[in-house]
Amino acid sequence: MLDVDSLTSYAAAGYARAPLSRRLPLPRAAPSAIYRALAHSRDHFLFETRERIGDDGETWSPRMSVIGLECSERIEVDGKRLVRRRGDTVLEETSDADPLALLQRLLASRRAPRIAGSPEFCGGLFGYFGFETARMIEPRLDRRPRKPKPYELPEIALLIAENAIVFDHSSRHVEIVIDLAIGGLPRSEIARRRDEGLARIDELCQRLENVDFEDEAIGPEGDRRQPNDPTYVFPQQLFEAATEKARDYIADGDIMQVVLSQRSTRQLRCEGIDYYRALTSVCGGPYSYLLTLGDARVVGVSPETLFRLRDGAVVSRPMAGTRRRGADAVEDLRLEVELRADPKENAEHMMLVDLARNDLGRVCEVGSVEVASKLVVERYSHVMHLVSTVIGRAIRQLDGVDVLRSAFPAGTLSGAPKIRALEIIDELEPCGRGVYGGAIGYLGWDGDADFAIAIRTAVLKDGVLQMQAGAGIVHDSVPRREWQETIEKGRLLTTAAALAEAIRCPARSAQFPSRRTDSADSRITANAPHDR
Repeated sequence: MLDVDSLTSYAAAGYARAPLSRRLPLPRAAPSAIYRALAHSRDHFLFETRERIGDDGETWSPRMSVIGLECSERIEVDGKRLVRRRGDTVLEETSDADPLALLQRLLASRRAPRIAGSPEFCGGLFGYFGFETARMIEPRLDRRPRKPKPYELPEIALLIAENAIVFDHSSRHVEIVIDLAIGGLPRSEIARRRDEGLARIDELCQRLENVDFEDEAIGPEGDRRQPNDPTYVFPQQLFEAATEKARDYIADGDIMQVVLSQRSTRQLRCEGIDYYRALTSVCGGPYSYLLTLGDARVVGVSPETLFRLRDGAVVSRPMAGTRRRGADAVEDLRLEVELRADPKENAEHMMLVDLARNDLGRVCEVGSVEVASKLVVERYSHVMHLVSTVIGRAIRQLDGVDVLRSAFPAGTLSGAPKIRALEIIDELEPCGRGVYGGAIGYLGWDGDADFAIAIRTAVLKDGVLQMQAGAGIVHDSVPRREWQETIEKGRLLTTAAALAEAIRCPARSAQFPSRRTDSADSRITANAPHDR
C-alpha cells in the first residue's frame, strides 16, 4: 500500500490520481454473490476475464474479476454531445466535433502511475462504445441520416470507477482498490485523503467478510425448460433479401465481405445478476460482464478481444469461421475437420486477420505487428470458431482511445473494406445496432485498456431482453444458411433466459449444468468453498 511520501512524490511528478489498495485472501463467496450483496448504487458493474487452458479449445480458467462499486459518475455520448452526470444531476455538458477527443482529455486529466504488483485494473472508465461510435471516427459515415435506436441507451456509456474489488484467481487473492485524487495537493491534504481512503477500505473489508458464501443456483427444473421463441425484428425473409443485396455489392466489387445481423426480443422477468449467472453457466470464454446503468442491464459473454493494451503491448484476437457443436465427440471432431478444410471460412478468416494487422499497424511501432497464432479452433457451448492472435507494440505517445479509433469497429463485425461495409450495413439493416458489435471494457487511468467485442451480449430493460447476432456474407454465401448461423449464435442468449427464470435462492443441493461450464462462480455447493 502506498504511504503518504509515495503519494506526495507521485503528485509532484504530475500524476492526478493514485490507487490505494489492500490485499486479502480470496474470499469463499463467488464474485457474483459479492456483487449481489454489495452493488446497490444506481450504476455499477461486474467484469470477468478468463484464459484458455488445455488443448481441447473449450476449457477456460477464471483469471480476473472486477466489481465496480458505487460508480457515482457516468459519462454519456450521443452524436457530438458529451454529458457527465452524477445520478440525475448534470455536472458537465459539452458539444464537440470529436467527442472521443473529450474522453482523451478526461483520461489525461486523471493520469495515474502504474504501480508494480498492483491489479490490472486500478481505476478508470468502464462501459461500452456502441456500434454507432463508428460515426464519430469516420466522417463519411456521419453524413448519412441516423437510423432509429434499437433501445433508449446512449451511443457511449462509461462509468467512473472510484471503488473496486479486484479478484486475482490465479494467485488466489483479492484487492480492495480506492481511487485517490492527489494532483496539485499539498502533503497534508494527501495525508487526509489517504486516511479517508483507508477508512473506506476498512468499511469494504468488513462488508466483504459479511457476504454469505452460499450463492444462488439454477434449480434442476431449469434444464427441462425450453427457451421461449423470440420475436425477430429483422425476420428471415427480409434478412435473406438483404443477404442477396449484399452479395450483389460483392459481385460489383464494392466489398469483399460484410457482416449482417438480426435483432430479436423476448420477455424476461429476472434480475440482471440472475441472467448473468445463467449466461456464464451456458457459455464461457475470455470475457463476461454485467453493466448496470440505472434500470438497464448490459449482459454478455464475449469470446472475442477487440484489443488489449497493457504496458504498451497490444493484442487483438480476430474470430471468424463458425460451425455448430456436435451432438457427441465424434460429430464434434468431424465438424472441426470440416471447418478447418472449408476454403470459404479460411479465406474470410485470413482476410479479417489482415484487416486486424492493418488496424494495429496504424498505432503500433513499425515492424512490431505480427500474427502470434493462426486458425486455432476454439469451442463454446453452441458453436466453434477459428481464432487468430495479432500482436504489436503501441507507439509511445498514443493511448487507449487512439487504439480504439484505429480498431473500431472490429472487422469481424463489419466487413472489408471496412468503411464501405459499414455504409452497406447502415443501408440494409432496419435500425441502429446499439451496443451490439461495439466494444465493452475499460480505459484505465494508468494507460492500460481491455475491450471485448460486444457479441453474445443482450440488453435487459423494462422486462424485455434485446438480443442480436450476425453472419459474415461473402460472394458464395447461401442466404438461408447465413440466417441459420445467426440463429445458432443467438441460441445461447435465449437458453440462458430460460435458465435465469428457473433460478432459486437459496438452493443448497443444486448445481449449475456442468457441461462446458467455466464461469468464475459456477459449480457452487453449500458444503465447500468456491472451486477456483
